Amino acid sequence: MKHLVHDRKKCLKCAGCVGLCPQMALDMFGLDLQIDHEKCTRCGLCTRGCPVGALQITEVNDAQ
Repeated sequence: MKHLVHDRKKCLKCAGCVGLCPQMALDMFGLDLQIDHEKCTRCGLCTRGCPVGALQITEVNDAQ
């Protein structure tokens, strides 16, 4: 299963990704990016729009 992951150390807190998301799955609360994983379709627009690569779509193993 694919999952959107946010690297807080890389993030510039610019909120550019928030406006790119067609599903409105991203929001900024203060300087903290929040991801609504139920809304996120993993389209990749936010990952391509992030200037520092702080957002990535990765495979997550469900069998834990």
